[in-house]
Amino acid sequence: MDIICFSINAWEKRRARKQQFMLYLSQRQDVGGVLYVEPSLNIWRLIFMPVTELGNKESRSRWLRALSFKPKRVTDKLLVFTPIFFIPFAFRFHIIYKINLYFLYLRIRSLAKREGLKNEVIWLYHPFDWPLLEWFKERSLACFDWAEEWAEYFTEYSNERRSDIRKMEEDIISRVDLVFVVSRALLEPAKALNKNSYHIYDGTAPELFAKEYTQPPSDLKNIRHPIIGYLGTVSSRMDIELVRVLSERLPQFSFVFVGDIHSERVDISQLKGIANIFFLGGKPYEELPRYAAFFDVSLLPYKPLLFTSPPTKIFDYLASGKPIVSTLLPELGFLKGFIYEAKNVDEFEANIKKALEEDTPQAAIRRRDKAKENSWARRAQEIAALINDNAKLL
Repeated sequence: MDIICFSINAWEKRRARKQQFMLYLSQRQDVGGVLYVEPSLNIWRLIFMPVTELGNKESRSRWLRALSFKPKRVTDKLLVFTPIFFIPFAFRFHIIYKINLYFLYLRIRSLAKREGLKNEVIWLYHPFDWPLLEWFKERSLACFDWAEEWAEYFTEYSNERRSDIRKMEEDIISRVDLVFVVSRALLEPAKALNKNSYHIYDGTAPELFAKEYTQPPSDLKNIRHPIIGYLGTVSSRMDIELVRVLSERLPQFSFVFVGDIHSERVDISQLKGIANIFFLGGKPYEELPRYAAFFDVSLLPYKPLLFTSPPTKIFDYLASGKPIVSTLLPELGFLKGFIYEAKNVDEFEANIKKALEEDTPQAAIRRRDKAKENSWARRAQEIAALINDNAKLL
């Protein structure tokens, strides 16, 4: 099979579900090639907002790829293509989005032909991309990875617009051949629309976290232990007040956050200036194991009502072997006995201390073994089996 994935995430330093699925699927012998299509850039934003669009190295790299009009080869079997939308207001008016999408479809068809991609599996994420199901008529299979409840995700849209998104979401789920969902909470509504719906957890790369490190990263070197660490994006899902109170109750502990801050979705102003809280910024995925190796406890301080799927980082935390203290999240029930769960700030404080006291080499091995059962390679194997089984039925 060959896979063409229209993603909602750039091929960036923080690799999440979308990038990892495609990377590990591309490593399989039964996969010929993978074309990873990044979210489209807007040429008008480059013209009128160049400072914003070119404000960091990663954005500049994306624009260089886009303006080359050629895919970037990541591995022998994995290509990344960065498209450009030339007609403005695509996300304001769906008809404009559809026109831009059609030109992108034509470009992808040309690229696929040039790269010799056949037996194409079309892999979708965004409900706006449903027209691709009509245009890729000769596909082998179509998959939708339901990784977000999109009508709830776009909080900035009106209720009417979000209702339209929900209809698109339901339409795309009912029309594809296979649906993968990120959480148990999404499985039932998915199955109501498409019987070929399956729950696929996120994963980790145990081989990266198994490395031994003798020296911490330079920006972690002067931070005192015990270090209570967090890997991943700081967004609206994080309980900022909880973090503030914990830092006050545990002044001898350092709270370290390694990840980008979604400033448009979360206000961390009340955490700035606190002596034992450190924001180190986003890092390439390959560097995260080195940071995790020098954590004493891994932290998941989420608002439970805003989280309906297992956090991707939970498996990376397990792979690091470090004890984990988390908000009580129903979706993490399958990891009972591997996580210290807390319902309130008192339990968080107590569990952080308990995690430090009870940590042993044997406990670390047990956590790492659990991570090996949930590798990205294992997820790719599960997905490939489902695709092959369903392709035989079509």
